[in-house]
Amino acid sequence: MVNETDADRIQREKDRRRAEERLRIDREHHRRLHDVEILRRTAPHTGPEGPERGPVEAQMKPTAEPRQSDQAPAVVPNPTTVSEKETPPVQPDAKPTPGPPSRPIGRPVQSEAVRKFLSLDPAEKFDIQALNQLPLAPLLHEGTESPELLALLAVRAEALMERVKREVDDPLTAGALLREFALTWYRHSPDDPVWAEISQARWGGIFAESKVTGGRLQPWLNTRLWAVHKRSLRKGGVRHRVRRGLSRSRVAESAVSRTATQQIQAEVAQAFADDLASNSRKAEAGLPLVHLSELAVRRQVATVNEALATLFNSSETGPFVVLHPNRYPDCEELQIRPPSGGASGAALAFTLVTPKGSRRAGGRSGVPSHAEAVDVSGTPATGPEEEADVDGTTIWEARAVTAATWHSVLDESQREKRRLDPPPKDYRNRPSYASLRDLLLRNGEARKSFLAVKWRGRPAGLPLLTALLQKGTIAPEVATDHEYLEAELGELSHGDPQFVPEGGTWKFPGWTVIREGTHREGFRYRSLPVTAGPGDKA
Repeated sequence: MVNETDADRIQREKDRRRAEERLRIDREHHRRLHDVEILRRTAPHTGPEGPERGPVEAQMKPTAEPRQSDQAPAVVPNPTTVSEKETPPVQPDAKPTPGPPSRPIGRPVQSEAVRKFLSLDPAEKFDIQALNQLPLAPLLHEGTESPELLALLAVRAEALMERVKREVDDPLTAGALLREFALTWYRHSPDDPVWAEISQARWGGIFAESKVTGGRLQPWLNTRLWAVHKRSLRKGGVRHRVRRGLSRSRVAESAVSRTATQQIQAEVAQAFADDLASNSRKAEAGLPLVHLSELAVRRQVATVNEALATLFNSSETGPFVVLHPNRYPDCEELQIRPPSGGASGAALAFTLVTPKGSRRAGGRSGVPSHAEAVDVSGTPATGPEEEADVDGTTIWEARAVTAATWHSVLDESQREKRRLDPPPKDYRNRPSYASLRDLLLRNGEARKSFLAVKWRGRPAGLPLLTALLQKGTIAPEVATDHEYLEAELGELSHGDPQFVPEGGTWKFPGWTVIREGTHREGFRYRSLPVTAGPGDKA
């Protein structure tokens, strides 16, 4: 146009685009109506009371002949191309075959993954192992655009994230969950040929990210739920996104955030679960905890020991008791043994062991032959069948303990790099304590073993006495330690822990101990062997 101005051209372009947009909307509207009509006709729902009527059919009265408007446009076949065989016979009494159930008109399409996900809830139907096995990746690629369904997915993901956070980050519940995993491993793994395949998919990524060197990587469960939550908010309605964005609860954000202590605890728990899932249990053999050992190389042994002590309510020096017969009578005691203090690199190894099984497997090869026949007082030794269940954790409760039993316990503790449990408060009245003290007075090899595995803390008298007899001289570093040592010397020499000789000299069978120095400057003690006791190798 010759006289067309810029304003006219702009207005004409706007009218053209508006007409094209209106045409596109009309076409889309007609296409959706056509799709709904096809779904309504081709997929009727057959219920117990007959086919379900749609919203249009519910208002129509049943007639003998359906109207033309309720049917698809009829196509008139060509009589020259259709044969009589292709015409299906008409059976007036035939019942219609039930087809697959269809969803009501207007309800969003739900896949199998969506149905399984929505069937879980954070209370009654919560199962962390079933949730962990559920494939959450299909939820990120759902074809539905229903704001209602996306809002439901977002709310459900947020609620499940909060419950998972409580389960795996609280030390009490996390430790209880690990005990359940260990109990399942103990009972079912020996008879399951596909244990590793099933358990790795069941337990991987529950506490933290599961890693396999050079292989698969399973993200943390809450990280996967967070992806579903964010995708549902992004694809949902504007009102839903604004409402969730302005919310002050921030439950989803807090469910994926952790402190440094919680992160280390989760990594330790996941490493232990991965080790249980990777290998089945073998009778009377320990399980090397490879994942936990590799984590200790990266995080340091003291850090891993601290997390294990928190999870299993144990001492940081170990061993860490996972299962105990007092709670699970059908199981042996399971302990996580930490590595020795000087281990590093490939020699650094955590091990899951059963103390009784390891003692039966190792036997008593380190016990002298004479010790198996008689105890320290010359009394015939108790039969092996009577002391088969005595170990380092139950020896203080035993009624009679022989030298052979103490030799076995000391050798086992030294071999497994663990310390003895301290005796109870009434230890001086225990036969096991007297038997151990007599053995240490007579046998130099037993003194070496005892000093390597002696208990920590109180009572300190017997460890000090053993060190004095083995080294020949000792100067207690703690001011009160000389009282514990002199109590042992007084009971050995006169049967009274309160007895203190005037000259500071104690004499008892096989030894003489002399005290030197003063209380102000500190006492020193010297031991002198008088006569060598039977079997003494000092």
